[in-house]
Amino acid sequence: IPPDKYNDFIEANRIEDASERMRTLRKLIRDLPGHYYETLKFLVGHLKTIADHSEKNKMEPRNLALVFGPTLVRTSEDNMTDM
Repeated sequence: IPPDKYNDFIEANRIEDASERMRTLRKLIRDLPGHYYETLKFLVGHLKTIADHSEKNKMEPRNLALVFGPTLVRTSEDNMTDM
């Protein structure tokens, strides 16, 4: 996620209504620059494949989020406290 979009994604994730949150997140993802969008699309597809085999590899979506979340969504200041 581009650093300049960090706050937009964080704010979208704070939306209480689940359908509105998903609508907003989808729009933010669609509005990413092409190379960011295509990279994210590929990576999410790969992570889904990993999660589909979680009974063997123990990497459920929650575990994947813990491992990859800080790498994918980081502040422009790259401050671990803020992350």
